[in-house]
Amino acid sequence: MRNKNDKVVLLAMLIGAGVLALASGAGVWYLQKESAELETQNSALQTRVAQAQTKISKLPQLRAQREESEVRLRVAERILPSQEEIETLVDNLSAFAERSGVVITKAAPVRQVAYGGPGGSARPFEEANFDLDLKGDYFQYVEFLNLLENYKRFIRVDSFTISPGRSQDESLGIDLKFATFTYVGSTTKGGTQ
Repeated sequence: MRNKNDKVVLLAMLIGAGVLALASGAGVWYLQKESAELETQNSALQTRVAQAQTKISKLPQLRAQREESEVRLRVAERILPSQEEIETLVDNLSAFAERSGVVITKAAPVRQVAYGGPGGSARPFEEANFDLDLKGDYFQYVEFLNLLENYKRFIRVDSFTISPGRSQDESLGIDLKFATFTYVGSTTKGGTQ
């Protein structure tokens, strides 16, 4: 019986070893599959980390650009007139005309155009357009234009047309179109937003 029992034990051991080998092979295959998936995820995460590090390395430069833009905005806010300063500019036009010797024959009302931002958002400034008709000689007009362009606030001359007088003694007719910008948002200290 010993022989028979030995055979049964041997057969049971062989079957157990086969099942164990099969289970071990399946386990190795499963672990390799998991390992491959983890390597893929690890590679994707390393790529994201590299991209994040690239963005982080650009942060000081972007901060510097933001600070520079903020300084430029503060400068722009100082040179763009508020709505009240538009009235002062209109008064100054008369002073400029008197200093230069030109005569303002027509001053069209100020037209204000609101600017739209990206995606239809409102921007905090409007464009104020002026249309003047002047009479004077060329040098008077150049002096008037110089006073206007050197005004403490931003002025953009859009166009001008000079028409000769009908006779030699008649002054030139000058049509001048210019614009400035005003902030329409809430005002803070110093007249800026």
